[in-house]
Amino acid sequence: MTGVSLLALILVSMGWLFFLAGLTINYRTNGRGIPLLPGLVGSLTVFFSLPPLIQRGVDVPWPWLWILLPLVLDPGCVPGLLRRLRP
Repeated sequence: MTGVSLLALILVSMGWLFFLAGLTINYRTNGRGIPLLPGLVGSLTVFFSLPPLIQRGVDVPWPWLWILLPLVLDPGCVPGLLRRLRP
């Protein structure tokens, strides 16, 4: 594995690690850690991880669910925005 494939693997791995670290920080600080960014990075990482899985024959049911799931799981993202909008 050389060139573009190696670079893509490194970037996707960094995206997953940033998402998991940001998710941990946000859960420990009740959504006040890093707002919005870990969820967005997680969604982009899932978006770029799905096509190679589908090319290799892995059946991924409801791909948009998996893309939107990091936005919902991260307490600093959608739940944090809803909490701030609530009076």
